[in-house]
Amino acid sequence: MVNDDHLPHKGAAVEREPFIEGHMKADDLDGPPPNDRYRIVYWIIVLHGIGALMPWNMLISIAPQYYMDYKLVPEGTNVTKPDYAVNFFSYLGFFSQLPNLLLNLMNLFIVVKGSLTPRIVISLLLVGASVIFTISFIFVNTSTWTLGFFIMTMASVVVLNSANGIYQNSVYGLVADFPVHFTNAVILGNNVCGIFVTLLLIITTIYTSDVEWSAFYFFLIALTIVVGCLVSFLLLPKSRFYRYYTKKGLKLREVGNNGESEKVTLSLFYGVFKEAWLSMLNVFLVFFVTLAVFPAVLTNTPLFPPGKDQDFIIRLLHEKKIYVLVTTFLNFNVFAVIGNSIANLVQWPSPKYLWMVVFPRLFFIPIFLFCNYGGSNRSSTFPVLIENEWSFIVLIALMSLSHGYLSSLSMMYAPKAVDESKARIAGMMSAFFLVLGITLGINFTFIESHIFVVTQ
Repeated sequence: MVNDDHLPHKGAAVEREPFIEGHMKADDLDGPPPNDRYRIVYWIIVLHGIGALMPWNMLISIAPQYYMDYKLVPEGTNVTKPDYAVNFFSYLGFFSQLPNLLLNLMNLFIVVKGSLTPRIVISLLLVGASVIFTISFIFVNTSTWTLGFFIMTMASVVVLNSANGIYQNSVYGLVADFPVHFTNAVILGNNVCGIFVTLLLIITTIYTSDVEWSAFYFFLIALTIVVGCLVSFLLLPKSRFYRYYTKKGLKLREVGNNGESEKVTLSLFYGVFKEAWLSMLNVFLVFFVTLAVFPAVLTNTPLFPPGKDQDFIIRLLHEKKIYVLVTTFLNFNVFAVIGNSIANLVQWPSPKYLWMVVFPRLFFIPIFLFCNYGGSNRSSTFPVLIENEWSFIVLIALMSLSHGYLSSLSMMYAPKAVDESKARIAGMMSAFFLVLGITLGINFTFIESHIFVVTQ
């Protein structure tokens, strides 16, 4: 169940402290934990979960119509799209996930002790600068220098994802000192972000055809969220609840297990991994399985067979050109949020047995591959075993629900698998395995495509 150590006992007088207080008091650690007044700290952490993915989600959502069909198309009529426009997502995956993974790894070894504030603030400033850079070129004609614009875009993607990798990793390290459901707040924010972006994309797809202004509003919203994250983070130290848990975590790391100051060494990381390896493997597998099918496989799975007379709902979604947006993206994010929310209320199975639920999710990979993946380009070697579109949609919902629930549990369990003095390191290491799962899952889609899809 939810950790409620910070809640007042029944019948006890509730201290009506405001969210914003004065400087940290010497007795902040005396007595029971203070209240998270109106759950403000919790919702700020949810906001940071949203902010960690908002710029990136905006970029990949607008990419097909903005980059591939507009900004990277050379000037002239009947021109052939260059390779970097046709395979934009392949380049995007390489230039985004590799820096993210490497920076996550480096972030583990750089000044783990002490405050995470400097790296969170600097990374947010860099993310904001990348978004501003992107906005500045929206209304600039790039049709005569598409290669140069592509190179500049990939450079900004490297900066964006490098900074975002440090930001997300640091946020997980920060909340590791808090009650367990604060880790889930980050994941909840990630999936709420997905719902928001998908709904925005559905609205713009139906009601507007102006690519430039759509991109402008997308990235302006992303910038607003980043600014909101920065301001809210600077306000957090004003909360007595926030100060209590950050000071408690700092004190535990200073003291360590044996009354001595904890030194950051490779042996320390090895020790943490040795204690929490199963939890980190769970984190890796949950995200690997999901990214091995979402979105690459799911979005390349058309209805079967071609020309089939569909029911009213499916036909309407096709006519509005939002079938994939609704059945794949919105479906995934809604059920992932439901899974996140359930994990706040029920935490089963225990950390020791969570792997028994995580490992069977590997079967989702072959299940979705034996839907109509590849469509007309599908290799004749592999038959389509799941033909009904509603079965496909329900399977996405089940995969998404399990992703939301198990991603929350695995990330919540990891920092608690070690001594409290090592919780921050365990939280940051689990964030690294999260990104590793995403990176290898995305790259695994190239293998799936090579096996199941015939190259034209």
